Amino acid sequence: MSTALSAVAGWAAARARSVLLASACVALAAGVAATRLPVDAGPGTLVDRGSESYRATERVREVFGEEPVVVLAEGDLQELVLTPNLGRLLRLEGCLSGKVPKGAKPLPGPCAELAKLDPVQYLIGPGTFLNESVIQIDRQLERMARRVPADQLREFLLGVAARYGIASAPSISNPEFIAAVVFDLRRSRGTPKARLAYLFPNGHSAQILIRLRPDLSEAEKSRALALIRDAVYDTTPRRACTFRGKPEACFALHGGGEYVVSGAPVIGEGVAGALKDALLLLFGVAVAAMALTLLLVFRSRFRLLPLAIALAAAALTFGLLELVGGALTLASIAVLPILIGLVVDYAIQLQARHDEAAARGARGVEAARQAAARGAPAIATACLATSAGFLVLLLSPVPMIRGFSWLLAAGALLGFALALTAGSAALSLRRPPPSGDVPSLRGPYRYLRSGTSRVIGRPGWVLGVGAVLAVLGWGLGTQVGTTADVRGLAPGGSAAIRDLNRLQDSTGVSGQLQVAVEAPDLSDPATLRWMAGFKQRVLKDNGFTGARPSCLKAELCPGPALSDFLGGDQGRMSRGEIRATLGELPAYDLEQVAPVNPRTGLPGHLALLSFGIRAQSLERQQELIERVRSEVGAPGAPGGPPRGVRVRFAGLPVIAASAASSLSSSRWWLTLAGVLAVALVLLAAYRSARRALLPLVPVLLAGGWSSLALWLTQTPLNPMSAALGALTIAIATEFSVILTARFHEERGAGRDAREALHAAYARTGPAVLASAATVIAGFAVLVTSDIGMLRDFGLVTVLDLAVALLGVILALPAALVWMEER
Repeated sequence: MSTALSAVAGWAAARARSVLLASACVALAAGVAATRLPVDAGPGTLVDRGSESYRATERVREVFGEEPVVVLAEGDLQELVLTPNLGRLLRLEGCLSGKVPKGAKPLPGPCAELAKLDPVQYLIGPGTFLNESVIQIDRQLERMARRVPADQLREFLLGVAARYGIASAPSISNPEFIAAVVFDLRRSRGTPKARLAYLFPNGHSAQILIRLRPDLSEAEKSRALALIRDAVYDTTPRRACTFRGKPEACFALHGGGEYVVSGAPVIGEGVAGALKDALLLLFGVAVAAMALTLLLVFRSRFRLLPLAIALAAAALTFGLLELVGGALTLASIAVLPILIGLVVDYAIQLQARHDEAAARGARGVEAARQAAARGAPAIATACLATSAGFLVLLLSPVPMIRGFSWLLAAGALLGFALALTAGSAALSLRRPPPSGDVPSLRGPYRYLRSGTSRVIGRPGWVLGVGAVLAVLGWGLGTQVGTTADVRGLAPGGSAAIRDLNRLQDSTGVSGQLQVAVEAPDLSDPATLRWMAGFKQRVLKDNGFTGARPSCLKAELCPGPALSDFLGGDQGRMSRGEIRATLGELPAYDLEQVAPVNPRTGLPGHLALLSFGIRAQSLERQQELIERVRSEVGAPGAPGGPPRGVRVRFAGLPVIAASAASSLSSSRWWLTLAGVLAVALVLLAAYRSARRALLPLVPVLLAGGWSSLALWLTQTPLNPMSAALGALTIAIATEFSVILTARFHEERGAGRDAREALHAAYARTGPAVLASAATVIAGFAVLVTSDIGMLRDFGLVTVLDLAVALLGVILALPAALVWMEER
């Protein structure tokens, strides 16, 4: 390896200008390609496409459309539905649906563009619901008038009027009728009916639910969301919309009402838009942090050369991602500062060796050869071990972590190749230092020797105490929880998150838990009885119960279900009566819960039960979903669905919680797999168990120490940092391997163990500390992100790597001396 790497470095140095020009051109082209990377913030980044939750979510999406966009109308509910505001809501719903009645023209602006794009598969809102109610009542009355004698019909209508307090004909402009439909007359004034909570969550809000077509491209979906926002917030007075004879904004609510646009698609778009912004921000901060670190600690000519090499490696890595058809995800964003720190490390190590060769009088090509011969094998071994540790994350159950894994591994290998070639070429062009002058590193590195002396004086004691603390840490680390919130996927101060919080504060929910029910016959009374019973059990067990059920207090809120269309009588209805009732309902009414078969006029084989769910920690969300799942029961068993009925859970909350659970459960075995992968690479490189395992001693001890530190500080992990063990082992191994290799090099030169250790830490230790500072700075850059999950990941990783560096400084010398003494 030494001969081959020396030859490569010499070849690059002999053709220095050509190599540098070629490297710059390729890196520039790759950087330009990287700017075209698409962004993927979809559910496929969180769970495998073959998983049950993903397949169920895609099935629901194909049939019912995308998860709902929510347009919240805030204000006194009576003011919203019992005044001309209801007409404004109905007008807005017509605009947002993109469906224009025959002979009519859409309003100019966003409404006209929505009609042209036609992005909406289904829309339900207060105006649409109430207008459809009027139409259905009129149809039922017409049917009854043809079948029932006039006196019986009159008696029936009088009974309905007495029961519901309706003294005039049903009409959307009739406040008495509207109040009877919307409000629970048995409760305090202005309290909406509990079964309509998905439209009227409480007495101060109403909402419009919009499902976009699933066949829209990402560009079309983004355009549709922008048009929806533009339409909702349009304040342009128009002649087509007048109030008291004056033009007004068509959808503006009077009486202090306001709109908020939110929902899963809006959050997804906000995350996608934020990722590219985050990449640019992190890139700028990473460059500044690395440059500052190098200027402060690296005392060498061309001290910013390692940063230039790292930037070229980052460009090549992300250009490669674009070439293979990849996309930016939340995890791949984190690769950038980490990768820059790693490659700076490789370049620093080689440059430090080049400085040593130049101080011995070597020049140009010869200095490059000597530097590579002495330093490159250890750096290459460390790079391979680190890459193997990264590639262990390919075993992760979460796709975006697997993408993070191979991207980091590829970037590390590209970075080493660039440091060996372009780095050697650039260094060969430097003006040589005076003979015997070895550039040093600034800072507290002079204390390394005294610290090392104290450690190696008591190696057994250091290792014993370290082992006890590590065992304690590994044990207590199992008690460190994993927590995250879907809101951590987007910038905390973004408009999307502010609106999501506002939606949840107003209604008590911010998303939907969707339960897909597939059955041979959805008109089967047993199936409908089970659906109704399941819904009631779930709501009761999760707080939506009692005389005054509230979405603001409950963990789940009711959404629509097929059984709702049959009222409370489905338990006594026959299959024929159920089919007759469902057959009389318009297909549009049923589309939100069970699309109608056009040949039979009846629901097909798939129905959807929805529950409103609040944004919360993914851990609690998973617990909630499991409670709901437990209410399903076994097919054919008491309380369970009839045989042949299949129940599956779908939607973003299910996918996000599933991903968090998978990451949390895989945390420890991924860490062990990382240790094993690194050990196997070192065994293959050294062909000696002793040489291979020694560098892992401080890494394993530091892993326990960092777990202890997390437990003591009560720092929770998020889904990204749950894979931290394997990542930290991979990076910390690099420092340990390089110092161990230098120790054995000094031993081979004839020094005893203690002298060799002092020499290794005096000559390579400062470079390792400088490298560690740049790697830690790379992770620290993530702390500046306004994306909560990235920020928390960076914070936890900085803590872990700082402790790992402490392990290399304290435990590695003790382990080397202790082993040599035996």
